[in-house]
Amino acid sequence: MPHLEIDDLTVSYEKDKPALARFSLDVGQGELVSLLGPSGCGKTTTLRSVAGFIQPDAGRIVIDGRDYTRLPPNQRDIGLVFQSYALFPHLTVFNNVAFGLRMRRAPRKVVHARVTYALRMVGLEAFADRRPAQLSGGQQQRVALARATVIEPQVLLLDEPLSNLDARLRVDMRQEIRRLQQQLGITTLYVTHDQVEAMSISDRVVVMNEGKIEQIGAPESIFAAPETVFVADFMGFDNHFSAAVESAQADKLTVNWGGVPIELHWHSKVGAPHRGARAEVFFRADNASLSAAADAKGLSGQVILHTFHGNEVRYLVETEVGEFGILQDSAGQRFENGAEVSVQAQTQKWIAIIE
Repeated sequence: MPHLEIDDLTVSYEKDKPALARFSLDVGQGELVSLLGPSGCGKTTTLRSVAGFIQPDAGRIVIDGRDYTRLPPNQRDIGLVFQSYALFPHLTVFNNVAFGLRMRRAPRKVVHARVTYALRMVGLEAFADRRPAQLSGGQQQRVALARATVIEPQVLLLDEPLSNLDARLRVDMRQEIRRLQQQLGITTLYVTHDQVEAMSISDRVVVMNEGKIEQIGAPESIFAAPETVFVADFMGFDNHFSAAVESAQADKLTVNWGGVPIELHWHSKVGAPHRGARAEVFFRADNASLSAAADAKGLSGQVILHTFHGNEVRYLVETEVGEFGILQDSAGQRFENGAEVSVQAQTQKWIAIIE
């Protein structure tokens, strides 16, 4: 039995334009599931519905067998970490973390013991007497985490919790959140628009688009095997072209890539592909390579731009099929703008999608 059940949830802000359309999701006990997608896809609406800040038009929210759908927020056993942290500026770190326990009228000894333990868990025991303005952004985020978890909630909700931090600190805090969540075993729903963040922190990832689930699965499957054109594009398959299917088998199909036949894994929502069907082919910039035009067989092209990225050089190559971005090791052969090159396909990591 799932610990958190979201069943056929529908939320509309405007008539006939649902922000969520019959959205259903089950989350297991102690599982961390990320809701991933662009702005306006419905991920924060989902979170706010579970928290009780939005009343859905239809559907149910059940936690540990109890129907939460119509409960007010203060009666839901939920911890929430906001994007803005939402700390009380006039209270000390200790009192910020203790707030939820005191609202529940926990005994003083219990408050002291649990707050002390929560601050130790996030490495802030020595900062108990400081106020939020005396802390860094990362430290404030840790206080918000401690405050949300000290009440030992049934479900922990995190709404873009790292978006206000710099890039290096985001990496550190991702690890901190994942460590704390696993150590406490709290069922967690995590909202983000950052693909890397979702991949690194989650047991499962839900990719959302226009209030619906596009794909749900383990981070590895979402990254390597997108099932729709939207997911492939959103997950960083930055090279794309259309091609007609020449032949198809149970697990692979063949298309023509500028005169070069290539065999690809495929996914279809409309049944098995047939000869002549249109396939949308996606591959990442590091799933192809360049060589001098005279050296190897492949798709002929010309370098129209190259940019240095430390260990790699990114080339923009114009071909008869389209323009493709290709990443090469900066220590290898280099090509200047205007150079004639051959694009070599590494098709084991390419994907063909038929919709």
